[in-house]
Amino acid sequence: MTLAFAGRRSLPLVALALLSATLTTPARAQLGALRRAAERRVEQKAEDRVVQATLIPPNFSATTIEITAERLDRYTAAMETRRAAMTSNRQRYDRMQAEISGLRESSQRADNAKDRNVYEAANQRYGDCRGDVVNAMEEDGERQTQAMQQRMMTDPVGAQRDPKVKQLAAVISAMAAAQQSGDTAAILRAIERMGAVMGVTIDSAAIDRRAVPKCGARPAKPRSMIITDSLSRRADSVSTAANALINTSGGVKGSEVGMTDVQARMMWERIQSWLNGVQDSAPITRTFTKAEYDLLLARRGALRKAFSNTE
Repeated sequence: MTLAFAGRRSLPLVALALLSATLTTPARAQLGALRRAAERRVEQKAEDRVVQATLIPPNFSATTIEITAERLDRYTAAMETRRAAMTSNRQRYDRMQAEISGLRESSQRADNAKDRNVYEAANQRYGDCRGDVVNAMEEDGERQTQAMQQRMMTDPVGAQRDPKVKQLAAVISAMAAAQQSGDTAAILRAIERMGAVMGVTIDSAAIDRRAVPKCGARPAKPRSMIITDSLSRRADSVSTAANALINTSGGVKGSEVGMTDVQARMMWERIQSWLNGVQDSAPITRTFTKAEYDLLLARRGALRKAFSNTE
């Protein structure tokens, strides 16, 4: 029997197919795995050729630097070091997770729904009352300002002799200039100065003083809430520290590889995007020089190992 093949690259796959028919089931399964691996290699090489034909030359800058062999070696080594540290930190991470669980459970036990509901209702009433006090203070300040402006129009000569009027005129002028330039900070400073000139200072301490006769003292948190919230904050803090032990997302710091942090981050993104494969919606997966692409192909195995589980 004579077989015709489309090309030499198909010979190994066909040979594997013919051989598999003569083998036992376990051996055939092993050979099937080899065949699938061979097919994947053929597909990968075909994909590589497609990408090489559609590369987008990058614009190197202070942010995006060329991926050279030396830089790639340093970066890969740093990623391997980080992965090793992540592995060694796993036991510590597990212990911290147990601590977090204990803190969460203690927080839940300390929580008292009745105390929390009573406090939140009282705090809502106080907040509403305090808001009314703020509105009253703002209206009082506006009335005083309008009265001062009216005096300046009806008795400009007499008003000019009043130091408060002079100060108010200077504040109004400064506020107008700040509004024209869009300087938010200057506008806020002018408003604060106007309140001081008019004797109407609206800050937290002043509001609390005005609120006491009408609203009473600010409600105090019950002890159960203080304990619950404290335990929750501790659990959150430990959780953040634990995650930092095993987190390799974003690559390594620039100081570890002789780059700036921005350059190191951009190199991580370029390499990671290349490892993830070509995507039409993400040009970064094809933004390489041919030299860079060939270098990444040559180091693909080492890069996959160093960058695995780092997204």
